[in-house]
Amino acid sequence: MSLAVFPFKTEEPSLVVSNLATAAAHPAIDEVWAVAPEVGGAEAAVRAMAPEVSGAHAKPVEVIIQERLGTYRSGKGDAMNTALTLAAEQGRDRVHFYDADITNFEASWIDGAERAADRGFGVVRHRFPRAATDAMITWMITRPALARLFPGTFLPRLDQPLGGEVLLTRPAVETLAASDLVRSRSDWGIDTVLTYATSVMDLGFYEHHVADGKRHALYGSLDELREMLIECLDAVASLSGRPGPRPGARHATDPPAPVPEDLKQTTAYDVEATVRLLDAEWSADEIHLAESLPPDLSYLVLDPPTRPRFELMDADRWHMAHGLLMENFALGDPAWESLAFRLWLTRVLSYTTNQARQGFDAAMEYLESTIRRYEVIAAGSS
Repeated sequence: MSLAVFPFKTEEPSLVVSNLATAAAHPAIDEVWAVAPEVGGAEAAVRAMAPEVSGAHAKPVEVIIQERLGTYRSGKGDAMNTALTLAAEQGRDRVHFYDADITNFEASWIDGAERAADRGFGVVRHRFPRAATDAMITWMITRPALARLFPGTFLPRLDQPLGGEVLLTRPAVETLAASDLVRSRSDWGIDTVLTYATSVMDLGFYEHHVADGKRHALYGSLDELREMLIECLDAVASLSGRPGPRPGARHATDPPAPVPEDLKQTTAYDVEATVRLLDAEWSADEIHLAESLPPDLSYLVLDPPTRPRFELMDADRWHMAHGLLMENFALGDPAWESLAFRLWLTRVLSYTTNQARQGFDAAMEYLESTIRRYEVIAAGSS
């Protein structure tokens, strides 16, 4: 039997409880945990409703307060590592993790993961279609980094390396619970290092396709993702020099399926509000750092000072900027964090106002072909 875990913080309690109930109703799940950072707020509301879910399905539904385990900002990583530690201690055979804010979570997610585990895959990640302007950290930070660091492996081609939806079998749970790399990553970087760590376990890696997509609340300006961006950048940069999956490592995925039409028409963030973020004043340290960039990049972010020419941040310029960030970014340095954010915004806006406007299919092919090209460049330079 399997355990289902939902880290949560400020999500709407009724949505969290609905997802707990969906998991508890599944015949493969024998216990459900909701892991919160602190007592009170959403935690109190979910805790109050959990007994009703437990009683309705005759299964334990527990609310757990996460422990302070890592060395970075305490966040989602501490929640997942708290659950991994407890699950390893209890000898759990299978552990499902799901983000608590999914609005279309249903039994088929668990079905697909369980079927792949039954076939002998030790790690099952969920993949799903997203709007052409969604997942911009994945497309502009994480997948380019995986292409740069691990060309020729399956890592650059994972659809959702930052997804929080994964099934782990007992060997994976025990290995992750004992991993200093994973345990230390208490912030948004947890998904990055967990994806990497599971890829090199050689337990079999499967991607289950959720055809309807992962539905969740969309964003206002991309300032909402600033913290996640810098923590994911730091996490993926920390993988430099580590070995990738062995050649021929077992990896498989569900076949593609038609993308829902509404996703093809969705803009995932407020473009105009995001453009205005580029008008923020620069500190002296930020200007000094930006002036040290190669001319093609410093020109984009500094001239004109109030409205950078983001449309010129194409895939080649971004490859240059991304490489500089991978080598030099310093988490906790305000100037580096600000510059990384501005460069990323410039790239996302360039893609949004150019390729994304050409339609969903063309935009997806552009993104995938860009990752393939980055991987070829990396393979040629190694």
